[in-house]
Amino acid sequence: MDFRNIYMKKVLIIGYGDIGIRIAARLPKQEFLGVSRSASAALPNVEFIQHDWMNESKLIVPSMDFSTIVLILKPTSPDSDGYQRGFLDASYRMMDFFNKNLSYEKLLIVTSTRVYGLGNGRNITEAMKPLPDDEQASIILEYEDFVTRESKIKPLILRPSGLYDEQAHWMKNYVDAYDGEKYHLRFTEANMFSRTNLSLVIANYICNKELFHISGPLICSEPAQKYSDIFSLVCPEHSFEDFFIGSDNIGKSFDPQKLLDSGLM
Repeated sequence: MDFRNIYMKKVLIIGYGDIGIRIAARLPKQEFLGVSRSASAALPNVEFIQHDWMNESKLIVPSMDFSTIVLILKPTSPDSDGYQRGFLDASYRMMDFFNKNLSYEKLLIVTSTRVYGLGNGRNITEAMKPLPDDEQASIILEYEDFVTRESKIKPLILRPSGLYDEQAHWMKNYVDAYDGEKYHLRFTEANMFSRTNLSLVIANYICNKELFHISGPLICSEPAQKYSDIFSLVCPEHSFEDFFIGSDNIGKSFDPQKLLDSGLM
């Protein structure tokens, strides 16, 4: 990707963590303001503010004018209450703050393919209606709708499937910490998207004006892979059956063609 069209205004990343760090590292000449409820690694081009949107204290930012705002929110806990607080409750205060205080040219939201549930079956595309099958997925979808409705401009929504780190895959981590209890897999195949690729997609959207008018949502997913095949790649010295119990349920899969056609990859 040609980064010559990079914006000079700052980029605001809400939920500045691992993905935000990767984005900023890709664009060392771009200035960022990173906001997160927990401390994060410092980079020379990032000004960091620790702030919890559920805290009554007002966020004070050094700039009110941004080229792009990127929202990478996370639940405060895995249960529905954690999703309610981390996504919806936080966004109520966040969007109120944005609309009263900030100007921005682009807004990008990172959510999840979880909103499609299991009812859509195989080869899910963006044209299919989300069918959330648990409360957490319903909250994510409600969060998308709320931010879209309240934003000054139409946001681009990215829906990545299970994020993974090439250097620290969760299956290898499970093997390294194995306590004798095998892990029951829900499905035969995994739908995943690397953190490296997600940071690339977002960095391209931030800095390239030619990609300004891409419409979403965009499914961010690699071709579905069998868990057993993934395991043989990340743990070639071990046997899959020694650590995992497979499933007969193939599960859902996604068609990432719209993302590939967008130019963001």
